[in-house]
Amino acid sequence: MLNETKKLRKFLREYFFFSTTERKGIIWLLCILILLISLPLFFDVVFPKQLFDINIYDIKSTVESQKTFTSFHKDEINNTPFNFDPNSCSDENFSQLGFSKFNIKMIRNYLSKGGKFKKSDDLKKIYGVNSGLYQKLEPFIVIRLNQNYSHQFSDSTKNKKVVTKKLVEINSADSIELVGLYRIGPATAAKIIDYRNKLGGFIKLEQLNEIWGFNEDLLYDLTGKIYVDASKAKIFNINAVTSDELKTHPYFKYKISNAIINYRKQHGSYSRIEDLKNIVIINDSIYKRISPYLKLN
Repeated sequence: MLNETKKLRKFLREYFFFSTTERKGIIWLLCILILLISLPLFFDVVFPKQLFDINIYDIKSTVESQKTFTSFHKDEINNTPFNFDPNSCSDENFSQLGFSKFNIKMIRNYLSKGGKFKKSDDLKKIYGVNSGLYQKLEPFIVIRLNQNYSHQFSDSTKNKKVVTKKLVEINSADSIELVGLYRIGPATAAKIIDYRNKLGGFIKLEQLNEIWGFNEDLLYDLTGKIYVDASKAKIFNINAVTSDELKTHPYFKYKISNAIINYRKQHGSYSRIEDLKNIVIINDSIYKRISPYLKLN
């Protein structure tokens, strides 16, 4: 039994033996733990918690005002609705229909930035519009996309821009005429003129979508306000044009222009524009794009 006790003591001394460095580390660790445990108590003493007085009458007043607002909002929704177009509806009519001042402000911001309501669901997407109000007014929303609205809105320079109703021909319009179009600013007008010069003129309106920053939505909004006179576009004589002349056009890249000229050198003058399809690198998509800018004589 005595031997067993000695063995146990020897084991404990060897197992729980710590060097001087380890003992110092344990002491520091204990000090840090004590400090962390004491911090909350220290903060409670230095920064005592403050109790806030709650007045039951203030709460009652707030609840009553909320009830008043809710009742007022319900009264607005109960107004007799009438047919309206959100693209041209006045602030007064919006208010009569039950829209809040905040709703009207959001709608005006949307329209001033070039937005347009194309279907009734678009009104529901305006931030803050009450779903109950929208459901009540949905049968009365009438969108007139073909109507020319005389919008006036402020741009970033705070100057008034009057949107023109004049039908504009894209191949001959100057920057002033283009800026007068709905949703067309000076930067977009400059891009249109620059790309028009590179093309030698537009053949169809869809080519505007090739301009950086221009999209189908903008082209849709300009429907009925612009048109293209394709006769004003520069057309190349396929049997006389040089490779250098073709390369100036965005549609005729280096390989395409060289291929057209080399084919003419090998097979003689083109007898028809469709002969371009015999060139390997010219597929149907490329042919549809370049053929309007080529002629035989």
